[in-house]
Amino acid sequence: MSIAEISENSWQGILKVQEEAYTGVPPEEVGVLKSKWQVSPETCFVFQSSSNEISGYILAHPWNSDEPPKLFEELPRKSNGDTLYLHDLAVSSNARESGIGKQLSSKLIEIAKLRQFKRVLLVAVQGSGSYWFKFGFREVHNASICSSYGTNAKLMSLNVQA
Repeated sequence: MSIAEISENSWQGILKVQEEAYTGVPPEEVGVLKSKWQVSPETCFVFQSSSNEISGYILAHPWNSDEPPKLFEELPRKSNGDTLYLHDLAVSSNARESGIGKQLSSKLIEIAKLRQFKRVLLVAVQGSGSYWFKFGFREVHNASICSSYGTNAKLMSLNVQA
C-alpha cells in the first residue's frame, strides 16, 4: 500500500470512498472533485494497494481568500494564492484506524512547506476538528462558512511558513 498521484483511473475508487466517508453532507459530483485535481494535481493523492484498490484520498488546491470555497461548485481553472486549501480527505470505512489519513495529511503538509505556501486552510466537518487539531490546525473563529458544509462545520488553519 502506498501514496500515489491521482490518475483518470482513480475516480471510481475516489467516489466509492467519498460515499462511505460522508454521512453528514451529500457527496460531490465527480466533475467538481476533478476540478480541484486539474488545478493542482501535485497536491492531490490516493492511497492504494498493490492491486490499485483505493482506500483513501486527499484533494487540495491553491486558494486566495480567507473564506473557503463553496461545496458542490467547480473550482475556477486559474485558482491561485499563498494558501493551500485542503478540500477533502477521506478514508474507506474498512481502512479506518490504519493510519492512512495521517500519512496523506502529513504528506500534504510537507508539500505545503516545500512549495512555500503560508498556510493550509480547511473546513472540518462531521466533528473532525479534533483530528485536525492533532496536526496543529486551529479554529478560525467568526469565519464565514457556506451552509452546504453542514452543521457544526469549523474553518481551521495551519501556518506552515518557517
